[in-house]
Amino acid sequence: MLKLKFLKLKQVLKYTLICSSFAFTATLQAKSLDSRQINCLAKMSYGEARDESDKGIAATVFVALNRTKDGRFPDTPCKVVQQKGQFSGYNNQPIKDKDSFDKVKKIVVDVVEGRYKDTSRQALYFNSTHKAPKGTRCSVRIGGHSFYKKVDE
Repeated sequence: MLKLKFLKLKQVLKYTLICSSFAFTATLQAKSLDSRQINCLAKMSYGEARDESDKGIAATVFVALNRTKDGRFPDTPCKVVQQKGQFSGYNNQPIKDKDSFDKVKKIVVDVVEGRYKDTSRQALYFNSTHKAPKGTRCSVRIGGHSFYKKVDE
């Protein structure tokens, strides 16, 4: 019985260490993104997914963040979302629905601060046509979007 309790305690400690490590990493990431980067992510997600669930909005944010970690893409969220032909929802037009934008921006901040797991499942692409871009496979479908990662990943 004592051995069983020790094993359970060991599992709890392991879980706590993993969670603590994740929170620490997320906090570091949050500090490295200034308000301009947050706004770029919010504008992109507002344009692409403002009518989706919170999980779907978060997934679009993760796609852009995942790209910043991949050498095939730029290394900042603004550079990623401003790439020509990549995010049709990103533009410099005025926000027409401030309440929706504020909701999206809050989700962006929550993602960056580690309050969401990667709902895109490490995807680098998404679309609403549900047709996989060449060399990708669907990692998850959320609402009206499918999310894709490279076949070799």
